[in-house]
Amino acid sequence: MSLAISAPAKAQMSKNTVGPALSIGGGTTSIGIDGRFGVSDNLSIRPFVFFPSGGTVFGASLTYDFDTSRNSRLAITPFVGGGVAVGTANNGGGSETITYFTGGADFGVTESVDLRAALDVPLSSNNSSTSVRLGAGFKF
Repeated sequence: MSLAISAPAKAQMSKNTVGPALSIGGGTTSIGIDGRFGVSDNLSIRPFVFFPSGGTVFGASLTYDFDTSRNSRLAITPFVGGGVAVGTANNGGGSETITYFTGGADFGVTESVDLRAALDVPLSSNNSSTSVRLGAGFKF
């Protein structure tokens, strides 16, 4: 009789998450919700909604996710991509559309929770500023 010993499985990141987030940039901090929905092995749609004072910002980005799980025991997934955000004012002041480049990483903390950090750089020439998004995602 022999016992087979197998290597421990590497942490795998779920392709879908949703959770609370902070957006920091332009001298303001906003709370909101963001998520990640895997469309293929390396592509994700990342929708969000934030609530800065005086309005709402919502949008989504399409990212290419780099799978590093084969090279590391850590569940870190860097990503790059681009997206569109629309800001609306609560006082009826209209809306503003912003296109941006995004890059960051998802960090698998447990089997059910990811942490996320991203840098969003606007491509538009309007008054938009670079922002940092930080969040936690609950996997499903």
